[in-house]
Amino acid sequence: MPDTSVLLTTEGTIATLTLNIPERHNSLAGPQIDLIRQYLDQIEANPELRVLIVTGAGEKTFCSGAALDELGSGSISGELFADMTDHLAALPIPTICAFNGSAYGGGSEIGLACDFRIGINGMRLFVPPARIGLCYPVNGIQRFVTTLGINTAKRLLIASEEFDAQELKNVGYLTHLVERDQLQDTVRHLAERIAGYAPLAVKAMKNICNHSALGDLNLDAANAIAQHCNNSEDLKEGFRSVSEKRKPVFHGR
Repeated sequence: MPDTSVLLTTEGTIATLTLNIPERHNSLAGPQIDLIRQYLDQIEANPELRVLIVTGAGEKTFCSGAALDELGSGSISGELFADMTDHLAALPIPTICAFNGSAYGGGSEIGLACDFRIGINGMRLFVPPARIGLCYPVNGIQRFVTTLGINTAKRLLIASEEFDAQELKNVGYLTHLVERDQLQDTVRHLAERIAGYAPLAVKAMKNICNHSALGDLNLDAANAIAQHCNNSEDLKEGFRSVSEKRKPVFHGR
């Protein structure tokens, strides 16, 4: 029987990765982490894909992080989970996290590894490692600090505060906040809009933004990426579409 605990579907240029274990609050054990990494490899290898949506099944929980029973037994490590989120963050195409419910522990980091985070009113989020004596993986801590700033990172990681949806929007964790019945349309609209843009330019600006945030931007490499976009057929098509008053058709070259 195929493993349906994580699902990958594609529709045109948009892929959707769904955590599909709602009865377990979409917590991730070793097989699910391995499956996600395999799917991320497939997504990265597919030149037709332009946007990835990450979401969960059910209406209560997006993801409760790594399975605590496997962490406690040593079957999986926090570093294995963090390697998976590093892989997600490094995808060249834009990523959208669609929170179908609350997020806990590593589930909050999956969201941070995405470029956009669309939450729903009523969701909550907290990170519990300090409550059980666990130090969160180092690269995960770095992601919290880089994305949210040190004060919010300390509130989440050290004080293990619980945030509601509006607080998550206020501190910059959520990029968008909607009602539950607006989530699907909001996510689809954003994904389709980004997928319609020039993929070379989108990937280039994501790459430059991410390296700038990490403080390891190589200016020569960044300028080369930008110049590649500015010499592309996509840019010529963009200018033509403006003069011809039509929607551009980009091919990523």
